[in-house]
Amino acid sequence: MIEAYKEHSQFIMILIFMYVMGVWVDPTIYVIFPVVLLMFGLKQRFFELLISAIWILILSDYIPVKNATYADLQFAKDLKPLVPLFMFGFFLMYRERFKPFPKFLIYFIPFFLIAIIALNYSLNLQVGIQKTISFVLMYITIPLYVNLLAKEQGQLFWMSLFTYIIGMLSIGVVLGFAIPQIGILESTTRFKGIFGNPNGVGIFLNLTFILWILLEEKGLIQLTKKERWYVLSIILISVIWSGSRNGMMSILLFYLTYRAIKINWFIGVIVVVAFISFNEFVTVFLIETVAFFGMEEYFRIDTLEEGSGRVIAWVFAWDQIQDYFFIGGGFGNDENVMRPNYYWLQMEGHDGGVHNSYLSMWFDTGIIGVVAYFGALVKLMIDGFKKNRIALAIMVSIFFNIIYESWLVASLNPFTIILLIIFTIVAQNYVSEEVEEEAKVEDSSSEIEVSYV
Repeated sequence: MIEAYKEHSQFIMILIFMYVMGVWVDPTIYVIFPVVLLMFGLKQRFFELLISAIWILILSDYIPVKNATYADLQFAKDLKPLVPLFMFGFFLMYRERFKPFPKFLIYFIPFFLIAIIALNYSLNLQVGIQKTISFVLMYITIPLYVNLLAKEQGQLFWMSLFTYIIGMLSIGVVLGFAIPQIGILESTTRFKGIFGNPNGVGIFLNLTFILWILLEEKGLIQLTKKERWYVLSIILISVIWSGSRNGMMSILLFYLTYRAIKINWFIGVIVVVAFISFNEFVTVFLIETVAFFGMEEYFRIDTLEEGSGRVIAWVFAWDQIQDYFFIGGGFGNDENVMRPNYYWLQMEGHDGGVHNSYLSMWFDTGIIGVVAYFGALVKLMIDGFKKNRIALAIMVSIFFNIIYESWLVASLNPFTIILLIIFTIVAQNYVSEEVEEEAKVEDSSSEIEVSYV
């Protein structure tokens, strides 16, 4: 990992420079950032372009701190719409270099069409169009860039990408200790690091953990024992400190399913079915365990049953969805409907939006859109499952995680871009030569056993 930092030391200095310009010389960054993206694109420095996208999306997740101008990252929110436009533009400019294109992208075309049709019923057409364009462009460009970089740079790309992600998480932990007014959410004393809130930390950590295991499973990165312990320490410190129950459960569910699959894929399926069937029993067991260790306050047991007010939002959202049942009201519709009722929902005990990706997507694209999107996702994971059983664990973890958050319907956030990288790895089945040889040996051994029997 140290070598990856050395390899991209100049690029890291550019990111630091842009951060300083954005925080302390605010107007200047509105010129610097587009120019930097333009330079990277024209020089075909596509790795730097991809990392710059992740960087600006992480910064844009912030929640401003009162009377703390040094933490003002409004520029990131303002500039992030440039990311999909620049990336798609450079794809068109150098499209021959991006060939062959990832074939799994066609799975999402029906969903894109439904999302466009749903704009006919949008309450805010301008915002709906902007969100639709960014969503479609991100789902197209990120797999294209990842596929290109994987093809041209191989393990260097994967190690550099993962090193950058862990580096950002490490900065968050340092901020939590060194500058708690930035790294800690003041109202709850929960860790948020470089993200806007502790739940955002949980989502990002879940996706990072999945990415880590996936990369090592396929031999795309090779970490030393000390590096593995460091990565694990950063993830555990962050998720425990954040108190994100969704993040903890999503990581745990992924890991348990993954370990079960390593024994036998059918055992993995049993674990998933058992978890779904006995979900209520598992919840009761966890509550009793937490109570036994006297950690009710840390896990906020008093809000567990109603999901920190989420049930209130879900009931209200389901009632409103009836007006957009089949087609939806276009991207952003969930916000357009929920926002006018924020005060009333807050009085009832809920602070925020829908907090459920299934309901949010239903709001935006109707039941037809929900079927089209998750049909594409299941198809992608089934294809991946045929090549590597880990796809099942990934799908289970993500499907659970989005029950409590609406990030899946957005595209310009730090979570969707990592998710799309995971999708691309699963669909394209990138593997190192060593892992590929091991797979061939296992396949030949299975054939011998079958023929012997």
